[in-house]
Amino acid sequence: MFFIGGIYPKRKELEYYQTMICSCCSKYGRYEVFMECSVFSLFFIPLIKFNKKYYAKTTCCNSLYLIKNQEKAMMLEKGQGQNVTLTEYDLEPVYIGSCYSKMCPSCGYELSENYNYCPNCGTNLS
Repeated sequence: MFFIGGIYPKRKELEYYQTMICSCCSKYGRYEVFMECSVFSLFFIPLIKFNKKYYAKTTCCNSLYLIKNQEKAMMLEKGQGQNVTLTEYDLEPVYIGSCYSKMCPSCGYELSENYNYCPNCGTNLS
């Protein structure tokens, strides 16, 4: 007799969309929430879910946050998203998207992070 079993990762999108102004890029966007876990299966039947983690992703700059507040995360999984509001205290940054924006103080030209001088007017930025 033989057994067919294994452990595989699973991702589930949760029904929750909260509009917000992003603290990273200062643009208007929303949080989209999903759950990731590992699943143990036997004969291709999922038996146990473990190592659950809940994430919120912004639609504006694709920043990714871990939801630290487990009570709110469980409510989101149960479909009670209308009663939940995520705040910055509930989130821990995992990945910060392309949100770097620096302006020249003299001419207002948008700069990237590695400039020491403004390419538009030549102002020293350091």
